[in-house]
Amino acid sequence: MKTHITPIVPLFLGFFLANTGTMAQSPDSSRLGSIYIAGGGFMAADQPLFRGDLARLAPGSPLSEEDLTDHKFGNDRYYDGTGVFEVSLSILPFWTTDRSGPEVRLGLTYAGVMSQGAWLQKTERTPYDTLTSSQTGEQFFMDSVKRSTYWVDRYAERFGVNASLIWRTQGRWSLFGGVGFVGGPVLNARTDVSKAVHEGVESATTNGSGGYDHSGAFGRNDAQESFRNGTGWWFAGQIPLGLDFQIARRGSFWSQLHLYYELRPQLLLQNAPELGTYSSFSIQSLFGVRLKL
Repeated sequence: MKTHITPIVPLFLGFFLANTGTMAQSPDSSRLGSIYIAGGGFMAADQPLFRGDLARLAPGSPLSEEDLTDHKFGNDRYYDGTGVFEVSLSILPFWTTDRSGPEVRLGLTYAGVMSQGAWLQKTERTPYDTLTSSQTGEQFFMDSVKRSTYWVDRYAERFGVNASLIWRTQGRWSLFGGVGFVGGPVLNARTDVSKAVHEGVESATTNGSGGYDHSGAFGRNDAQESFRNGTGWWFAGQIPLGLDFQIARRGSFWSQLHLYYELRPQLLLQNAPELGTYSSFSIQSLFGVRLKL
């Protein structure tokens, strides 16, 4: 899957790394904070799809052309895990000779792929045969079964900018925390619709719960379509909390290099033209490198 953030990251890094030496000699160099590069996981509770959403997500598919009111409906509601990657630069606008003050961190974020799913199923049963045990004389009733199932899966990618106000303690090991937000467009949205038709013979006593008894003919017919959806947006207020470690106490380079772990509880808003706006709780967990300027 292609994303549009890949060419931006090296340009962003190249610009700041190439100009680090120049900025260090300028009168305002003390206002520069750090360059951050981090990656990790993003857990978010996605809104479930409802029956009325399907025709809007996949116009022209069998979902809108067929009467599916007699199909059993189910949706997938779960915490969706995906990756997150970001590059940031911090500045120290509140710096004075007496105190450093909080730092302002600004950057670019790729927040992975969001997904939502639902399914519809209809089962038709007709009596097919009666089997009699030659040992016990017990009778087993068999049905001819035709089961049609639709799977609907929606995917989209989140891109954005992030901004945070960070306070940190002093020392080789330090704690930091703050407040911030992140958000941007939801791009490359699409909905995949798959249909599978199973035909076979099944014991009448299973009533669909025991799987197929393949004592007769069995067949399967599959079809799949994909539909492009509109561009949406996402926004999250967050509380960054983390632990920072300075790699070395001395040395012009290694003393400026830090490793850090950051946890971000969030209140997340997401919008899709076909589904509207919905909210949920989410959390990001990142491990990164910080180069102090």
